[in-house]
Amino acid sequence: MELNELEKTIVAITLLSADVRKENIRWLAKQNSLMVYEVFKLKKNHFHKLKAGGVITDLILIEMIAFVFAIKELIESTELQNKKNRSNDLTGLRKIARNQAKKFKKVRKTPKRDLLMNLHNNIITWIEEGISDRGIANLIYKTKKIQISHTEISRFHQALKKQKHVEK
Repeated sequence: MELNELEKTIVAITLLSADVRKENIRWLAKQNSLMVYEVFKLKKNHFHKLKAGGVITDLILIEMIAFVFAIKELIESTELQNKKNRSNDLTGLRKIARNQAKKFKKVRKTPKRDLLMNLHNNIITWIEEGISDRGIANLIYKTKKIQISHTEISRFHQALKKQKHVEK
């Protein structure tokens, strides 16, 4: 069988161009072993369907076409059915889930954070008076003799803004 004839037969049966088939095979090469195993399980089913159909008699060609069908089926099964979602694969969903998990992550408690919580009312009044984060850090050092960075004060200040305790 010649290359052109082989290519025409595969395109006619699979309805996929050579470029799409190559892209699908590249996709499979990036997957883990479990996904590859799933492709070969699907390939076995497609092989038996094609062989039972009796249209193709060449077993090697049936193997090739079954492989292409199996990859195509697995790719289609991993795509989302919801067309509203612009990211149509599972990796996009994983990224969204990770970002949501970060949003709901609890703030780690530290002794300095607890001290800031105890000085909550004082910090609010100092912020309302217009004292900067560095100034508040200096005031805490003068009154409590505890060194707290202005960045920690700034994070606490941002948290107060989110909770609507402070307007500025």
